[in-house]
Amino acid sequence: MKKIITYSFFSIAFLLFVMLCGTQVSCNKNTTCTVDILIVDTTGFSGIQTPVAGATVKLYANINPPGQVQATGTTDNSGHVQFSFPNPAIFDIKASKGAMTGTGLIQLQIGGNATQTVLIK
Repeated sequence: MKKIITYSFFSIAFLLFVMLCGTQVSCNKNTTCTVDILIVDTTGFSGIQTPVAGATVKLYANINPPGQVQATGTTDNSGHVQFSFPNPAIFDIKASKGAMTGTGLIQLQIGGNATQTVLIK
């Protein structure tokens, strides 16, 4: 009888240990959301889209409360700008360079990579 109680105790302890370890692992998942935005313009009559270096890109909160700037960046020589956020979100994109402007929308997923191209004119 004593052996049965001992085995039961160790079995329950092992199950609790496994359950707790599983919980810790799931809490440590990467939830960082990365964003890559490409800013382009259309040149001439050909309609070819070319990357725009030096454009200002602002991400605005789409909800809770809407309209607040959440991030600002400048495009590199290839027309890209990157951002990282700890949680998923939906952002309005506003890009500008000189008199040219453009808008877009981007949705971030948990632990995902989101990309968006915005045309400015």
